[in-house]
Amino acid sequence: MKVFVSPFNNPFINLALEDYFLRGGADLPMAFFYVNRPCVVLGRFQNPWLECHLPYLVEKDIWLVRRQSGGGCVFHDEGNLNYSFIYPEGMINRSRGVELIQRAFQGADIHLEISPRHDLWLDKRKISGSAFKQTKSASFHHGTFLISSDLDKLEESLKHTIIPTQTKSIASVRSKVITLQEKFPDIQLTDVIDLISHELKTIKMDLDGSLLSVPEVQESFKQLTSWDWMWGETPHFELDNLIVHKGMIREPIEGRFEPDNVKNLLSQDVIDRLFPDFSFQESSRLRIF
Repeated sequence: MKVFVSPFNNPFINLALEDYFLRGGADLPMAFFYVNRPCVVLGRFQNPWLECHLPYLVEKDIWLVRRQSGGGCVFHDEGNLNYSFIYPEGMINRSRGVELIQRAFQGADIHLEISPRHDLWLDKRKISGSAFKQTKSASFHHGTFLISSDLDKLEESLKHTIIPTQTKSIASVRSKVITLQEKFPDIQLTDVIDLISHELKTIKMDLDGSLLSVPEVQESFKQLTSWDWMWGETPHFELDNLIVHKGMIREPIEGRFEPDNVKNLLSQDVIDRLFPDFSFQESSRLRIF
């Protein structure tokens, strides 16, 4: 299995590359590692208003992202390593990736436990969460690994903005977390990639940046950054007298769930909390790094 490391910290680019590899853009199997700038990444079927503290994200310039896999909401920053194991067969093996990481760390005399949810735990606290995606011809298991992340920002970012009266979204399962450096202060992010590469009996390689010009990568990036994907994929929920489905108000009016359409239905304080100004983030997404 080849090991590639992304030179980019833009989460939309890294997810677009991962999607490209899954859909036939690379020789599989492969391992793909990347580190994102601060962001909150929603699972495919989650509600951003329920899963994260939107005003805080804007205040701290923490980007909001929706990935294509299911699972829960996670916080990324420069102290978190993202891994993705991509396999050519369509059948998902939900244990293979975490068992590989567990074996790699055993080689460094670090014992990680695998939970029934296929997460990794260190000293009875969660250090890695993961999710899965499958197509007809390939599948991936990807996840986070907390090495030196800012846990205060993680905790504040993943607080609710609102709690709907009803929702059909998939709720995250909150757990106590730990970073690797809390117990092993000298271990760096690159050490973890090297440990896993050694277990795979290969060496890591930097990803070719020219992949950004591939039309399929550009199309995936365009989708991931669109309103239709980020907000419009939000599952059905109800808030006071509002019924919202796929980002669209169904009752008592019809239209996008946006400030101008709810100004006569909700108080200004609630509107300000629901719709902080993400315009700076939206313009920043076009930057490669």
